[in-house]
Amino acid sequence: MFNADAFPARVDKTDVRHVETLTSALRALDHEYGGGSCRDACVALLRWANPLLDTGPPGQVVRRLQVAIADLHNLAGWASFDMGLLESAHLHFGRAMGLARASGNSALEANIHYRMGRVHLHYELAEDALASFQRGLPIAQASGSTLAVSILHANEAWAFAKMGAERQALRQFARAQDEFERSAAEDAPPWARFFDFADLVSIGGMVHTELARTCDVKYARSAIPLLTRAISSGGEDASRSQSFRLAALAVNYLVQNEAEQAGEVGRQAIELSGPIRSARTRDRMRPLKQEAERLRGNAAADELAARLGKFMTASQGAA
Repeated sequence: MFNADAFPARVDKTDVRHVETLTSALRALDHEYGGGSCRDACVALLRWANPLLDTGPPGQVVRRLQVAIADLHNLAGWASFDMGLLESAHLHFGRAMGLARASGNSALEANIHYRMGRVHLHYELAEDALASFQRGLPIAQASGSTLAVSILHANEAWAFAKMGAERQALRQFARAQDEFERSAAEDAPPWARFFDFADLVSIGGMVHTELARTCDVKYARSAIPLLTRAISSGGEDASRSQSFRLAALAVNYLVQNEAEQAGEVGRQAIELSGPIRSARTRDRMRPLKQEAERLRGNAAADELAARLGKFMTASQGAA
């Protein structure tokens, strides 16, 4: 698809737009169908795009190209993470960070810190995740992007909730909400456009879900309406995000010992996740399976645990 030997002798705006347009299309595929739907194409495009960095003297076009390729590496890192390819993810994030810094784009640099933190968060390394988010915050603030600041505060809250730090989690999520409201007039860059109202509310639901598991089951009562609202607000092109929300919603029903309701929602999560090429969708079912197994002997919980076991060992989505 991309011939690495066919790059121009001198880069121009058309080449940069080509990278930007294809990256946007690949990001849409990742968002709906998972990292496995776009990772190989990201890598192929990078083979064509990276040599362009050596075809012109420093200037506005080259800086824009640095941002475009940094964004593409950022996406390749995220898609690799989604497929469970951690070494590849870290390599792409490192390359993205270097180019973002070279271009002077602090908003993108902050976004890379966010994504690296999410890798730690996924693997239950909450303190490492928190450190990544906190490293990104002053960079986001310096960029002037309140949306970037909101993203990092929201994810700080999630990390604190995983650590059982109730007050800090609630405080940071409140800050995220304030910054999100202030960001309404911003023209969000492509790497941050995913963070809409549904995503903000969804992370609020995740925060309360973690607090229900680490601090007090009362938080399940507040998590359920937040996740329900996020699900109803989520777009049709956000299958992976919707599967995460449904799985977390089912967890909260199980925390409240409402196994039949959890079973129905869990079934929806499994059906939606089936076609998605993502190892992460399987991983995110693990807390749901744990909660279902906690209610062993309940027919609905046992059926859900069996469904989840079969789904999580399926080859679809595995790296």
